[in-house]
Amino acid sequence: MSAGLMDYDWMLSVKERPWHGIGTVVEDAPTSDEAIKMAKLDWKVKQYTVKANGIVLPGYYANIRTDANIPLGVVKERYKIVQNNEAFDFVDDIVKSDEVECRYETAGSLWNGKRIFLLVKLPNQNLLGDDVENYLFFTNSHDGTSSLMAGITNVRVVCNNTLQLAMKEAKRVWRCRHTLNIKDKQMQAKESLGFAVKYLDDMGKVAEELVAKKIDEEKFFRELFATKKLATMNEKNREKVVTRMHLIYNEKDDLQNFRGTAWGMYNAIADYCSNTVPLRQTKTYAENKLADFFDGNVMLQTAQDLLMVA
Repeated sequence: MSAGLMDYDWMLSVKERPWHGIGTVVEDAPTSDEAIKMAKLDWKVKQYTVKANGIVLPGYYANIRTDANIPLGVVKERYKIVQNNEAFDFVDDIVKSDEVECRYETAGSLWNGKRIFLLVKLPNQNLLGDDVENYLFFTNSHDGTSSLMAGITNVRVVCNNTLQLAMKEAKRVWRCRHTLNIKDKQMQAKESLGFAVKYLDDMGKVAEELVAKKIDEEKFFRELFATKKLATMNEKNREKVVTRMHLIYNEKDDLQNFRGTAWGMYNAIADYCSNTVPLRQTKTYAENKLADFFDGNVMLQTAQDLLMVA
């Protein structure tokens, strides 16, 4: 199956159907105890020694998904397994509150469980008159290819645009190592809450800075596609992309109050990156959409870098 979704993967999604139409779709966001079962993440990983020609390789272990007996990856002895239920506990600790119960919008696995992901709804935020939904995400790999990663992502409700503002002082994404013990992880969860709060506080400041900046649309597009990360796009495709962004920037009703500003342009590009489906879909399209949601879209981040110095 494409997009990293394989025979032993499953997804949970609230109201909207997950990638490729598989998974459990529910009306109301579940708690962690409910979500881990609905997303079929209630399995364990166990480590076994690695042998070659009958000889044990010292310092190396194989991570095995025990319910399906599937090898997930080979890791070094310093690697500490974070079980799926511990991942949910970690996220619960980040957003724990006496008044608000932690509820999950999306959860699932890719590549038969090599990577899992969780998405928790946070309180909405008013940003320059727009209602913005905030989410905390968490990903973990069981194959040793990446660290534990948590972060914040934001979506404008009116048009489903993923914003993902990158800020110098307030981290959008933070990481913690698989070598930490449980006490260290609890401390990391508390620090993560601090990162999340600062990021959400600083979003408004960045938005106000961008809305105060005037830009020249044609000059900006020339500079955007001259950057190192986007200069390789062929001319025909570049013209199509610019045409689409121009229409969004100049004709979308929700952006008319911000025309001529860096904030309006940022949102137009966010709209393009969030909602435009490529003319030629590839097998990795949905997988890339997931990566953009967690890691950030390259075009959107490049645009923000230009707009901040414009």
